[in-house]
This record gives sequence, structure tokens and C-alpha cells, in this order.
Amino acid sequence: MTTAEQRAIAARLKAERERRGWGQRKMARFLRDAVDDPQKPELPSFVTYVKRWESGKVPVTDSRYRTAYAAVFGMDENELFAPDRSAPPSLWRAPALDGELGPDEEERLILAARRPVRADPVVVESLATILAAQRRTEDMIGSAALIEPVRAQLATIQELVIEARGPIRPEVVNVAAQWAQFAGWLHIATGDLESAREWLNRATDWSIEVGDLALTDSITSWKGYLAEHAGHLGPMIGMAQAAQRHRSGPGRAYDLHMEARGHALVGDRAAADRALNAACEAVAAARPADARQWEYYYFAPGFWNLERGVALRYMGRNDPARTQQAIEQLATGHAALPADMRGSEWGGVYLCHQAAAHLEAGDAESAVAVASDALAVAHATSSESLIGRVRRLHRRLADDWPGRSDVAELGEALAAGT
Repeated sequence: MTTAEQRAIAARLKAERERRGWGQRKMARFLRDAVDDPQKPELPSFVTYVKRWESGKVPVTDSRYRTAYAAVFGMDENELFAPDRSAPPSLWRAPALDGELGPDEEERLILAARRPVRADPVVVESLATILAAQRRTEDMIGSAALIEPVRAQLATIQELVIEARGPIRPEVVNVAAQWAQFAGWLHIATGDLESAREWLNRATDWSIEVGDLALTDSITSWKGYLAEHAGHLGPMIGMAQAAQRHRSGPGRAYDLHMEARGHALVGDRAAADRALNAACEAVAAARPADARQWEYYYFAPGFWNLERGVALRYMGRNDPARTQQAIEQLATGHAALPADMRGSEWGGVYLCHQAAAHLEAGDAESAVAVASDALAVAHATSSESLIGRVRRLHRRLADDWPGRSDVAELGEALAAGT
């Protein structure tokens, strides 16, 4: 079985579970109950198995568990575990579309790819719908798995940009800029900062062509986020400020939070406070109408608590009260997120910030517990970058508390890939 086939089966198992509204622990309990073996492992082991199987890194090879899966889902075992039970998927068929893209729209996209001059408003709207779906797909499977599909989609979109002319061209170029921006985000999330910079620069060029100042500022904001990842704090602050020029609503609120983080990182607490206070006002004024279709996460319950929590964590250096506020905001925000976002790669990043805040507050037990949750998300989304964050947390924990058994257990879980 190829790696791609193994991942396809893993995605199928996860999709069937989520379609029924079950969490991984409930799935594990159902599987254990379905296994007819008096020597079967205890429930915690099954929870670990489900996480491994859904990550795509470990196949379900034991016939007992394959049979149990089929019984729990009420499906044929051969069909459930078939390496390729259908024709190759469409380039435009994102897992999170849920019927939003009909066969007629998909056919228009295929025809437009063959003859780019056929691009029309329906094609543009379909591309916008698919982009939003890809963002939701990333929440489910992580950023790394989407790099190649999005590259393939952008190859076609670039042909549309080259060939588009007349009244439809601005619409094509605008949606292409948003796709390039998403590609930039995916590469930031996977740690490929050079590729991220290339895609964000291309997105900027396209947004400038169509004169969409709000989109240009949105891309500038992501360049600030790229600078943050690169450790370039001056450009991070500058880009965050520049991005606010033509942005309103949730985008401006995000930029102000990023500006606050930057000021806090360079030690300018007064500027950080000013930016954070302005961010609160922007959040209060934000409306869904001000967001693009794929910016739905701005209005997820808890999102702004998380953003505020990260800023407070950076402001909390040598300030225990701020650190405690950060912990409260991060914990409250993560708990309030919808289940799919809590288990997303970016949701795991906020868990790492919460674990770091616990560590900085001297609470090793809570730091290890939250870091372990982040590690589970990392494995479920096959996120090497998130695993790297947990590794760095573990090194700090091991330096500060070398004799703790829970710290040692976290290290063992990292080493074992569980």
C-alpha cells in the first residue's frame, strides 16, 4: 500500500467518524466494544490507536480492528479499507465542500481549465467557494496535506489569470490573489518561509492590479505574520500597522492584536497596551459582512480570547498578573472553539501558547497536560511544525523540572510518535 493510499483510508475513517458526530474517545469505546477478544487492550490504548490510524501514519492491519470498524460503521469491510474505491478525485473536489459545489459548477471549472478564456462569473464564484472549503479542510487534516493539491489548483488558476480579459478579468485576478494568499499561509504553517514569501508577493501583485486595497492590506497582514515567524520584529510591527490602513472590522482587529504582540516582544508595554485596547474596540465593531467567505474563523466563539491571550502572554514577561490573564484567556478561548477548530493545527498552536504560559507561571503539571493535548492535535493533523513546538516546550520543561515523571512521559510520547 502506498503512502497516498494509506492516507486516503485514514481520511475515510476520520470522515466516517465525524459524519456521525463522534469524538475520537467515543469511537475508541465503540471499537473496543465491537472487538470480540477477552485479551483486548483497555480503552486508553484504543484512543491512542484511533489517533494513530486517523493520522495516516499507521495503517489498520489487525483483522480484529478492521472487522470492528466495519461493524461500528455498518459498512462492508473491503469497501471501507479499499485503497482506491473510486475514480481519481477531481482537482476541485475539496473534502469540506459538503455539496456546496454542484456538478454543473465543477464542469465549468474543468472546461475553464482546458480553455482558460471560458472563465465566467460562475467559475469565479466556484473558486471562492472551493477556497473557503479548503480552509475548512485544513482545519480537519492540517496544512501539510494541502500543499500539493493547492499547488495543482493554483497552476490552473494562474492559466486563468494569464488568459482572462475583458470585464471578467478583475474578478478572476481577485480570487486568484486570495488563493495565492492561502498558499502563503500553508507554507508559513509548514515552516517553508521562502515559498510563503513567494506566494504572498504574487498575491500582492494580483491585488494591486485589481485595486482591492482591503485585500492588499490583508496580504500585508500575512506578511507581518511571516515576519513574526522569521523573528523579524521590526517588519512584523510595520506590516501590522500598514495592514490597518484600508482594513476594517475583523481584519483590523487581527492586525491590532499582531501589532500588540510585536510591541510586547520588543518590550514596549505602553504601545502594546494601546494596540490591545484598540483591538478590543475593533472586535466589538466587527461584523460578518466585513469578512471574506474564507475568513469565517474570525467569528468563531473564543477566537478573540485566544488572540488576546497570546498578546498578554508576551506582555507577561516579568509580570505574573499578565501571565495569569493570558492563561485564562487562552483556556477560555480554546474551550469555546467549535470542535473541529479545537482539533485543528492552528488550534494546537494556541494550546502551545497556553502550555508555555503555564510553564512561565511555574505550573509544570498544567504545562505538561496542555502540551500533551497539543501533541495529540499534532499527530491527528500530521503536523511536523506543531510537533516541533511541543518538542521545544518539552526541552524547557525538562530543563526546569528534570525529575518530574510527567515531563519524562511527554518526552517518551514525543520519541514514540504517540
